[in-house]
Amino acid sequence: MSSPTVFDLDRVRSRFNRAADAYDRHAAVQQEVGRRLDERFGWLKLDPERVLDLGAGTGQMVRAMRSRYPKARVIGLDLAESMLRHLPRERWWSRRRLAVAADMHALPFAGGSMDVVVSNFALQWSDRPEALFAEVARVLAASGVFSFTTLGPDSLQEIRRAWAEVDAAPHVHHFMDMHDLGDALVGAMLADPVMDRETVTVTYPTVDALLADLRGVGVGNAQRGRSSGMTGPRAWRRFREALATQAVDGRIPLTYEIVYGLAWGTGVSPLTSASTHGRYGVPMADGPDPDGV
Repeated sequence: MSSPTVFDLDRVRSRFNRAADAYDRHAAVQQEVGRRLDERFGWLKLDPERVLDLGAGTGQMVRAMRSRYPKARVIGLDLAESMLRHLPRERWWSRRRLAVAADMHALPFAGGSMDVVVSNFALQWSDRPEALFAEVARVLAASGVFSFTTLGPDSLQEIRRAWAEVDAAPHVHHFMDMHDLGDALVGAMLADPVMDRETVTVTYPTVDALLADLRGVGVGNAQRGRSSGMTGPRAWRRFREALATQAVDGRIPLTYEIVYGLAWGTGVSPLTSASTHGRYGVPMADGPDPDGV
């Protein structure tokens, strides 16, 4: 069953565009998980020609895939075009980047055109995982690999608890359980899904330091059901106090449940009939009017 649409994608895009220049300074968890995701490709015997990075951000996985598969054409896709301007150039001497600004639920690539689809810390921004996985299955070649990380339901529990002491409005996104994600992969006609998880806890000396990292990577309430008004100073103070009371030995924890998933392409998907509705490898150049954005 499809999930209700809960994200305001314009707001998501705006947040990540604003965060793009400072993102890497705040993304220690994302970068560490990306390294662990890249290491998992060492277990696979692959020689891909085309690799797609979904939710490429500033390009960590684009760089990792280029290093691991130097003969492959690696394409970065992100909703926020400012993020894509941080991707590495196609060649050291070129101004062009293999970058596409698009919604990952409607991939502008031909069916079966990708040998690998990789995604780090992006799928939690999907409120339609069935549709997203169907698109991945459509563009993924038979026997191609889809490998990703996302957040599980125990993530950001400290933030959730603190807001619960303030009001009943939704402030933290719902994150899918790994078993439900595995079911969605099967429903998208991807084969042999393998799911596992780990918990990563980061601690901060102050509430301000914790919130600065979250804001710095574009995290914020982008749910359509959020309050339309600004949070008042009293509610904000209560939230900060509730967050501070969770400190252990003087440091405030922030929990991430990291879900890892892997599945194989079958050459079919629920969208196979629409498998030729796009193109791939749109180059992006520096300048005020980049091609492909």
